[in-house]
Amino acid sequence: MNLFTKIVGLAIGLIGLVTNTSAYSEDLLNTGVWLSGAAYCGKDEYPTMKLAGPAEGFVYTSTLYDPRTDLQGYIGYHSSKKIIGVVIRGSSSVMNWLDDFEVKQVPYTTWSECGCKVHNGFYKSALGVTNKTIETIGVLKKRFPGYQILVTGHSYGASCSQLLGMELVKVGYQVQMYNYGQPRVGNGLYARFTNQKIPNLFRTTHNKDMVPHVPPIEGFDYAHSCREIFEDVNGKLNLCDQTNCEDPKCSSQYALYQTNTEDHLTYLSHRVSCEASTM
Repeated sequence: MNLFTKIVGLAIGLIGLVTNTSAYSEDLLNTGVWLSGAAYCGKDEYPTMKLAGPAEGFVYTSTLYDPRTDLQGYIGYHSSKKIIGVVIRGSSSVMNWLDDFEVKQVPYTTWSECGCKVHNGFYKSALGVTNKTIETIGVLKKRFPGYQILVTGHSYGASCSQLLGMELVKVGYQVQMYNYGQPRVGNGLYARFTNQKIPNLFRTTHNKDMVPHVPPIEGFDYAHSCREIFEDVNGKLNLCDQTNCEDPKCSSQYALYQTNTEDHLTYLSHRVSCEASTM
C-alpha cells in the first residue's frame, strides 16, 4: 500500500468518525423516549406491561432495582430494531426531586485515571444496579451478538443511565446513549471524558425544561456533555454545538428563572409517562 492510499484511507476513516459522532438515529431517539416513559410503570408492572408506539414489540427480560436508592428500570430487546435496551426510570415527582437535590460530588472511581468527579446520588444509584446490568447484557449479547445496546432514561433516570452506560463501556461494550431532560452529572472533566468514551451520546432537551439547568454551573462545578439535541417550542429539533456543550442557542439560552417543569414532562410531542407509553 503506497503513502497516498494510506492518507486517503485515513481521511475516509476520520470522516466516518465525525459522521458517527454527529448524526443521530431518529428511530432510536423516538424509541428511547417511549421506553423511558414506560419505565414510570414501576418494577411491579414491568414484567407484564405492553409497550406502544415506536417501542411496540419490545420484549422485557429483567428488572433493575436498588432498594437503597429506589432506582428502578428494566432490560429487554427488540427483534426488528435489533436493539438491547437498558432503561432507567426517572424520579416519580419532579418537584420533590428538585427540593431534595443533592449537589455533593465524589471521585469517579470507575475511571480513576480521569480525575473526574460526579454527583454522589446519581453515582450511588447507578452502582447499585451495575452488576445486574452487566450480567444481563452479557446473557443477551450471547443470544443476540449483532444487536446494538441502547441505554436510555428521562430526568433522574437519564443521569443514572449515563453513568450506567459508562459502566458497560468500562467492561468492553459499545453503547448508544439517548437521554431526555437530563440533569448535569459531573464536573467538566467528567463531561468531556464521557463524550470520548461514548461517541454516540445524545441528550435531548425540551425548550424551557428546568431539569437540564441543574445542578447550576456557577458555584457548583457541574457541566454537561456535548451532543445536545434541542427541541424548541414548536417541536423542531436542532443538533447543538459539538464543542460548546452549553450552546447558548439551545437549552442554555434560558436562565434558570425562565424555566418550568411542564416542558420536562413532554418530549418529542410525547408525554413521558407509563400511561402514554403502554397499551
